Amino acid sequence: MTEREAVGIVARPSSDTAEGLALRTAEVLRQLGVEPLVEAETAAAYSNTLGRLRTFNIERNPPHKVIVIGGDGTLLRAAIRSGSNEVIFLAVRAGKRGFLLDVDESVLSERIRDFVNDNYELVLHQRIKAYVNGNQLPCAVNDVVIFTSEGSMVRLDVYHDGEKLRERVMGVDGDGLIISTTTGSTAYSLNAGGPIVDPRLDVIIITPLNPVQLFLRPVVMSRSNRLSIIMRGESGPAYLVLDGQVKVNLRPGDRVNIYPCEAPLKVARFEWWSNYYERLFARLLSYW
Repeated sequence: MTEREAVGIVARPSSDTAEGLALRTAEVLRQLGVEPLVEAETAAAYSNTLGRLRTFNIERNPPHKVIVIGGDGTLLRAAIRSGSNEVIFLAVRAGKRGFLLDVDESVLSERIRDFVNDNYELVLHQRIKAYVNGNQLPCAVNDVVIFTSEGSMVRLDVYHDGEKLRERVMGVDGDGLIISTTTGSTAYSLNAGGPIVDPRLDVIIITPLNPVQLFLRPVVMSRSNRLSIIMRGESGPAYLVLDGQVKVNLRPGDRVNIYPCEAPLKVARFEWWSNYYERLFARLLSYW
């Protein structure tokens, strides 16, 4: 048996299902001649079992391939923490929900073997990045959300910063705003009335949250567009939230800039585009 490159494991904490799948994943990797590495936080969460394996830090020294086990939030957090590292993820669902995680328990061993042997389709999920007053934040897979932090009205203006002129897109008085990728179009943006957008398009969706201006509607723009969001002086305080994982305080007068992220999220997929919309609507119906 030839020795192969080590593969990392990230598992959702406080989940018996995720722990069991992670242990099974480690065993399958060993059978394939691959050393399983466990992310440091996962090892700490399951110290009596996974804590016995060699660990890695996903922010500093991730292996080239990482298997994520949990729900959508587990994958989004791993993506944020891995930054611009060239990691390829295999997404394993631990439970019934989690649309971004397409590998379930029934085919786990087969998919791990395919992952190790590079028998998969590499799907690139385009991301966006935000700057708050010039300070860069991690890239987001789903969305950048501005939301009232104290229940008071958020007042902001959205501008498209073109090469030669700045164009005002909308002014919002309400609970806030969602800037969504196509991947995130079926997440919070959809709940707020935004459209479902085919993820093979390279666009972003601007969705107002409960605006006083009833005429406001979501706007779809090219992801290459650069946006400036200005918190007006009379606005209440707000949070900026990335993929539900990172939270930053916003105050009146703050400026948020949105740019395309150069590094996409790379996920090993298997028949991802086969019956995509059928799976999507089945997943949405499962929440009822």
